[in-house]
Amino acid sequence: MNSSNKMNNVLLVLLSASVLVTIGTIFYHFVDTSYETETAIRATADESKIFEGVYVRDETVLTYSGTGTVSYQVPDGGKVAVGDVIAEIYPDEASIEQKQQIAALQDKLDVLERISNTGTLAEAQPADLSRQISQYYKEIVQNRDRSDISAMASAEQKFVEAYSTYQIVVSQGEVSFSQQISDLRTQIQSLESAQTQFVGTVTSENSSYFVSYTDGLESSLTAEKLSDITPEQIRKITQEEKNSDDTKTAKNNGVIGKSIAQYGWYMVGIIDNKEQKYKVGDTVTLKLLTSSATASATVQELRSTDEDGEVMVVLYCDTMTSDFVQNRTENVEMILGEYEGIKVPRDAIRFKDVEETVVDEETGEETTQVVNSRGVYVQDGEKIEFRRLDVVYEGKDYVLSDMNAGDGYLMLYDSVIVEGIDANGN
Repeated sequence: MNSSNKMNNVLLVLLSASVLVTIGTIFYHFVDTSYETETAIRATADESKIFEGVYVRDETVLTYSGTGTVSYQVPDGGKVAVGDVIAEIYPDEASIEQKQQIAALQDKLDVLERISNTGTLAEAQPADLSRQISQYYKEIVQNRDRSDISAMASAEQKFVEAYSTYQIVVSQGEVSFSQQISDLRTQIQSLESAQTQFVGTVTSENSSYFVSYTDGLESSLTAEKLSDITPEQIRKITQEEKNSDDTKTAKNNGVIGKSIAQYGWYMVGIIDNKEQKYKVGDTVTLKLLTSSATASATVQELRSTDEDGEVMVVLYCDTMTSDFVQNRTENVEMILGEYEGIKVPRDAIRFKDVEETVVDEETGEETTQVVNSRGVYVQDGEKIEFRRLDVVYEGKDYVLSDMNAGDGYLMLYDSVIVEGIDANGN
């Protein structure tokens, strides 16, 4: 009996010790081997540089030898053909104001005649007009917030047209603009009878873009003189631009603006290229930060400067739109490539020797070799596994790994261990 009690006591002690060990093991896993993880998600990145670019292009200063006041017929950045009238010259400012007043009244008359047209009213539906009114109102607000005055004025005119048409349609003829139309015609006829005619014109000699300012650099920043342009000259131009509210010179000596040739142009700027990611011949995308306009360009030259790793990049582009003629300098993003992959924090990256099978291309023979691979540890339930990375982009504090690298590589939505594991996976 005593022997039996002793045996029971021994078994009880062993059982208690086993329970304590199990509890300790569980506690250890919860406390000492807990991991901080992040879900592997898809991300995109650009390989790009932002710099102050300076335009180098063929520009012709336009002048008028007579006297008088200039009335522009083409907006800044407007495209003109050979023989198009760029500007009319009037005797004085009052003559131009009179012309502008006639034009404003004519715009109002055109709107009222258009919305009062029988054909327009016959096709107009209240529901459609109501939707248009709401849409144009939103556009007015959006363009106001973007400070886009031209787009806001256009949306405002469309809003007035839709709202006025809606008034006529829902009133079933009770609302009419006949009297306003008659009054506007009378005012226009009266002003036209007293209108002073222009005394001269300036026309375009070639197909080009027009801007109404000059900056004094038209003869020095040309394609012909591109090889003479120095990094110091570019730094001076961009610094003067930053220090000045307006680098556009006042019109004098008969200068009324300039025309910019439609064909290819250059942009130069100073960039950091220590890692030599940009090379001559690369195709890049230029994105203007002011308007988000884009164009494809080619890296023509990378000239060394007096700063280590810094170069003067020379870009060539043959795409010309009004966005690219508004200024002499631009804040521009030069995009070399756009990448997509699985985002991995650099803190999570580890290295491990991994066996891989290599196939000889000539014989087809398979051999196994050990490769020190870059990767991450992931948590799959209670298992910890090493997954390799196929890096497609290197960021400052992260990398992007190919989303379709295959077996043994990191996959979307894996739980990547970012803290709590050492280089050996412990």
